[in-house]
Amino acid sequence: MAELQEVQITEEKPLLPGQTPEAAKEAELAARILLDQGQTHSVETPYGSVTFTVYGTPKPKRPAILTYHDVGLNYKSCFQPLFQFEDMQEIIQNFVRVHVDAPGMEEGAPVFPLGYQYPSLDQLADMIPCVLQYLNFSTIIGVGVGAGA
Repeated sequence: MAELQEVQITEEKPLLPGQTPEAAKEAELAARILLDQGQTHSVETPYGSVTFTVYGTPKPKRPAILTYHDVGLNYKSCFQPLFQFEDMQEIIQNFVRVHVDAPGMEEGAPVFPLGYQYPSLDQLADMIPCVLQYLNFSTIIGVGVGAGA
Protein backbone atom coordinates (compact mmCIF):
# COMPACT_ATOMS: atom_id res chain seq x y z
CA MET A 1 0.00 0.00 0.00
CA ALA A 2 1.38 3.40 -0.97
CA GLU A 3 2.07 5.89 1.78
CA LEU A 4 0.36 9.28 1.57
CA GLN A 5 2.61 12.30 1.40
CA GLU A 6 1.65 15.84 2.27
CA VAL A 7 2.08 18.28 -0.59
CA GLN A 8 2.26 22.03 -0.07
CA ILE A 9 0.46 23.97 -2.84
CA THR A 10 1.03 27.67 -3.11
CA GLU A 11 -0.97 30.04 -5.24
CA GLU A 12 0.68 32.76 -7.25
CA LYS A 13 -0.58 36.22 -6.40
CA PRO A 14 1.11 38.66 -8.76
CA LEU A 15 1.41 42.18 -7.43
CA LEU A 16 0.37 45.18 -9.44
CA PRO A 17 3.38 47.01 -10.87
CA GLY A 18 4.79 49.37 -8.26
CA GLN A 19 2.58 48.00 -5.46
CA THR A 20 4.31 47.11 -2.20
CA PRO A 21 3.54 43.80 -0.48
CA GLU A 22 2.00 45.74 2.43
CA ALA A 23 -0.38 47.62 0.13
CA ALA A 24 -1.33 44.36 -1.57
CA LYS A 25 -2.14 42.78 1.81
CA GLU A 26 -4.26 45.79 2.80
CA ALA A 27 -6.16 45.63 -0.50
CA GLU A 28 -6.72 41.90 -0.09
CA LEU A 29 -8.01 42.42 3.46
CA ALA A 30 -10.40 45.17 2.30
CA ALA A 31 -11.68 42.93 -0.51
CA ARG A 32 -12.14 40.02 1.89
CA ILE A 33 -14.17 42.21 4.30
CA LEU A 34 -16.42 43.29 1.42
CA LEU A 35 -16.88 39.72 0.20
CA ASP A 36 -17.60 38.46 3.72
CA GLN A 37 -20.80 40.50 3.53
CA GLY A 38 -21.85 38.54 0.45
CA GLN A 39 -23.03 39.75 -2.92
CA THR A 40 -26.63 38.98 -3.80
CA HIS A 41 -27.62 38.36 -7.40
CA SER A 42 -30.74 37.26 -9.27
CA VAL A 43 -30.89 35.38 -12.53
CA GLU A 44 -33.86 34.58 -14.76
CA THR A 45 -34.52 30.91 -15.41
CA PRO A 46 -37.18 29.14 -17.48
CA TYR A 47 -39.14 28.77 -14.20
CA GLY A 48 -38.79 32.31 -12.86
CA SER A 49 -36.16 34.35 -11.08
CA VAL A 50 -33.84 32.78 -8.52
CA THR A 51 -31.77 34.71 -5.98
CA PHE A 52 -28.38 33.62 -4.70
CA THR A 53 -25.65 35.11 -2.54
CA VAL A 54 -21.94 34.67 -3.24
CA TYR A 55 -19.30 34.79 -0.49
CA GLY A 56 -15.58 34.71 -1.17
CA THR A 57 -13.41 34.90 -4.23
CA PRO A 58 -13.36 32.10 -6.81
CA LYS A 59 -10.02 30.33 -6.93
CA PRO A 60 -8.74 28.66 -10.10
CA LYS A 61 -9.30 24.91 -10.29
CA ARG A 62 -11.34 24.82 -7.08
CA PRO A 63 -15.03 24.00 -7.00
CA ALA A 64 -17.52 26.32 -5.37
CA ILE A 65 -19.59 25.19 -2.40
CA LEU A 66 -23.25 25.55 -3.42
CA THR A 67 -25.99 25.27 -0.81
CA TYR A 68 -29.73 24.81 -1.19
CA HIS A 69 -32.00 25.04 1.87
CA ASP A 70 -35.07 23.09 2.97
CA VAL A 71 -38.71 24.14 2.60
CA GLY A 72 -39.72 27.19 4.63
CA LEU A 73 -36.14 28.30 5.23
CA ASN A 74 -33.62 30.47 3.41
CA TYR A 75 -29.85 30.14 3.21
CA LYS A 76 -29.27 32.19 6.37
CA SER A 77 -31.71 30.29 8.57
CA CYS A 78 -30.51 26.94 7.25
CA PHE A 79 -26.75 27.26 6.76
CA GLN A 80 -25.51 30.25 8.79
CA PRO A 81 -24.86 28.20 11.97
CA LEU A 82 -22.83 25.66 9.96
CA PHE A 83 -20.66 28.23 8.21
CA GLN A 84 -20.12 30.26 11.40
CA PHE A 85 -18.88 27.17 13.26
CA GLU A 86 -15.22 27.62 14.25
CA ASP A 87 -14.01 24.44 12.50
CA MET A 88 -15.54 25.60 9.20
CA GLN A 89 -13.46 28.79 9.01
CA GLU A 90 -10.52 27.11 7.30
CA ILE A 91 -12.84 25.65 4.66
CA ILE A 92 -14.71 28.87 3.90
CA GLN A 93 -11.43 30.76 3.55
CA ASN A 94 -10.44 28.45 0.70
CA PHE A 95 -13.69 28.10 -1.24
CA VAL A 96 -16.20 30.47 -2.74
CA ARG A 97 -19.73 29.80 -1.42
CA VAL A 98 -22.94 30.19 -3.38
CA HIS A 99 -26.13 30.09 -1.32
CA VAL A 100 -29.24 29.64 -3.47
CA ASP A 101 -32.60 30.79 -2.12
CA ALA A 102 -35.68 29.12 -3.55
CA PRO A 103 -38.12 31.60 -5.14
CA GLY A 104 -39.99 33.56 -2.48
CA MET A 105 -37.79 32.33 0.36
CA GLU A 106 -35.18 35.10 0.30
CA GLU A 107 -35.29 37.73 3.05
CA GLY A 108 -37.84 40.45 2.27
CA ALA A 109 -39.40 38.50 -0.61
CA PRO A 110 -42.72 39.87 -1.82
CA VAL A 111 -45.91 37.80 -1.60
CA PHE A 112 -46.58 35.77 -4.73
CA PRO A 113 -49.34 37.14 -6.96
CA LEU A 114 -52.71 35.41 -7.04
CA GLY A 115 -52.60 32.37 -9.33
CA TYR A 116 -48.80 31.99 -9.14
CA GLN A 117 -47.73 28.40 -9.87
CA TYR A 118 -44.76 27.53 -7.65
CA PRO A 119 -42.04 25.50 -9.43
CA SER A 120 -41.92 21.74 -8.81
CA LEU A 121 -38.89 20.17 -7.12
CA ASP A 122 -37.54 19.17 -10.54
CA GLN A 123 -37.98 22.72 -11.80
CA LEU A 124 -36.25 24.12 -8.70
CA ALA A 125 -33.33 21.77 -9.40
CA ASP A 126 -33.30 22.86 -13.06
CA MET A 127 -32.65 26.45 -11.89
CA ILE A 128 -29.20 25.52 -10.54
CA PRO A 129 -27.47 25.23 -13.97
CA CYS A 130 -28.65 28.78 -14.75
CA VAL A 131 -26.89 30.01 -11.60
CA LEU A 132 -23.72 28.09 -12.47
CA GLN A 133 -23.76 29.42 -16.03
CA TYR A 134 -24.26 32.99 -14.77
CA LEU A 135 -21.25 32.61 -12.45
CA ASN A 136 -19.24 30.64 -15.03
CA PHE A 137 -18.62 27.76 -12.58
CA SER A 138 -18.01 24.32 -14.01
CA THR A 139 -17.68 22.34 -10.76
CA ILE A 140 -19.37 22.56 -7.37
CA ILE A 141 -19.63 20.80 -4.07
CA GLY A 142 -23.36 20.61 -3.41
CA VAL A 143 -24.79 20.81 0.11
CA GLY A 144 -28.54 20.45 0.45
CA VAL A 145 -30.99 19.93 3.29
CA GLY A 146 -34.42 18.33 2.97
CA ALA A 147 -36.10 19.42 -0.25
CA GLY A 148 -32.89 21.28 -1.14
CA ALA A 149 -30.99 18.01 -1.19
